Amino acid sequence: MPTRILLGPQSPTPNIRQAADAIGVEGPVVIITAGWRDSEGEIDDLREFLGRPLEDVNIYQRAEAVFAAEPELQELKRERQDKLRKLQELYRLRLRPTLQAARRLMRAEADPDLLQVEQRAAIAQVRALDRHHLRRIQSIHKEFNQRRSQLDLPGATAERDRVHERIAAAGLVLIAGGHVAVLLNRMRLFQLAPILARKPLIAWSAGAMALSERVVLFHDHAPQGRHDAELLDTGLGIIRQRILLPHAGTRLDWKNTRRMALLSRRFAPAACCTLDSGSLLQFEDDRLTHAQRSVRVTSKGRREAVTPS
Repeated sequence: MPTRILLGPQSPTPNIRQAADAIGVEGPVVIITAGWRDSEGEIDDLREFLGRPLEDVNIYQRAEAVFAAEPELQELKRERQDKLRKLQELYRLRLRPTLQAARRLMRAEADPDLLQVEQRAAIAQVRALDRHHLRRIQSIHKEFNQRRSQLDLPGATAERDRVHERIAAAGLVLIAGGHVAVLLNRMRLFQLAPILARKPLIAWSAGAMALSERVVLFHDHAPQGRHDAELLDTGLGIIRQRILLPHAGTRLDWKNTRRMALLSRRFAPAACCTLDSGSLLQFEDDRLTHAQRSVRVTSKGRREAVTPS
């Protein structure tokens, strides 16, 4: 299988050149910056960081052109997004009290034999809710794909084929960060998961999250107040058994070990791994072969350096 390298934000410590050198690039390098939306394609700084030619496949702009030409597809996409947004609202209504109960039990004092069983049961309820939400999300995506397959969409098919040709010809594909939901939507629109799974990849921040099996939003220090970590969507499933946490140094409350322990136990057996600026995780054949400046959250809510396994 090709090499996949996950990085943290490229500011203030860009390390995509180090990652590209580790892969040993042969052939053109292309990048997906759809998560930047209207700033897609503004890659001069990245070209300088990378030290070699770089071209954007422009899937955000291509998607906008497809939607303009094929309004049936745009309407279908709008319906899906409306369902996903409403589903997320309903999920949050259930998630908050379920998490609150688990947190209270994590703080409670009682006979350990009694308390540990109740703590495990409370965490199991959170995990069950996440699994239920994930199934609902998957069903919405499945419905979208089924209805899309029944439409005559020559423009979308032609654009998808052109994007696939550019990616197939590339020796390396980069996936930048930005808005993770927008990035995932555009990559799904062009059905990129199978072809990306066959290519050497470097992805950072939201780009790394999009490659995982589950995308989790989190922010313990948001300006508008502490946010519960929430399951947002399925990812492309190229990186397995990892919950990826960009900007973790500023977004996670490491002092609150109970809160951190709940995060870890909630998503186990997947490892919650941080991706801050300067972080690097390199995978070969689904095996982690190199790691730097990344930590995982332990079941006790503490930091432990990520190491090859």
